[in-house]
Amino acid sequence: MRETGLVRKSAPGHDSPAGSLRDIPSPSGPSPPLSQQPAGTAGSSGASNFVMGAITSAIALVKNPVGYITANKDTSATTRGIMLNYVAVLAAIPFLATLIGDLWYYSLFIPFGFVGSYIAYAFTSAVLTYILDVIGVYVIAVVIKMLAPTFNSSSDVIRSLKLAAFIFTPVFLVGVLDIFPFLAVLTILGVLYGLYILYLGLPIILGTPKERVVTYVVAVVIATLVVYLIIGAIISVVTAAAFRVGVGFL
Repeated sequence: MRETGLVRKSAPGHDSPAGSLRDIPSPSGPSPPLSQQPAGTAGSSGASNFVMGAITSAIALVKNPVGYITANKDTSATTRGIMLNYVAVLAAIPFLATLIGDLWYYSLFIPFGFVGSYIAYAFTSAVLTYILDVIGVYVIAVVIKMLAPTFNSSSDVIRSLKLAAFIFTPVFLVGVLDIFPFLAVLTILGVLYGLYILYLGLPIILGTPKERVVTYVVAVVIATLVVYLIIGAIISVVTAAAFRVGVGFL
């Protein structure tokens, strides 16, 4: 989850060439595993297909969580595949939005006494947030896995990581609002929808008994808050330093 809202989320399989979440079967029919990249793609066209595949899968998940999760719960994937093919791609949405938003927003204040360059601050904030967002997804997956036995659920690491990626999907998508700093608070909507996906996904992906789902969700939320309080503190300290150096205002 992010500093302004919360950070954000991959799927299991073999360590094969990177693909995208579009390679996970959609509710309407099967497709190649997440870890596979379509053959014959190269250059800008291949990169474009790669990115759009991940975004298309993310939208499909948000539109129909139960159907999408059910169709993809058993698809083959790897830690590397999930993190690179899906999480790293979607995390680029709030990264770019934060960068663009900070650049235009702080440029407005230059005439009022800022010295130096605000660009260093903007890049530092965006890059650090991106890195910690991606790491945060993996950390939450570990939390889900560690808590699983307590709630009579599967402690499979790939399933846990896949669920974590699904949870943070709406957070990443809503992160586009960071392009307007004054709307960043609305990223909480993505967080709430992510919790809904967690609630729906626990029994489907990890086989959590229905009577244990709510308490499992609460436990994950508490652990997540702790993780992101730490992440938020790190972002605040580093970006504040960059702000002083780059803008010279504080």
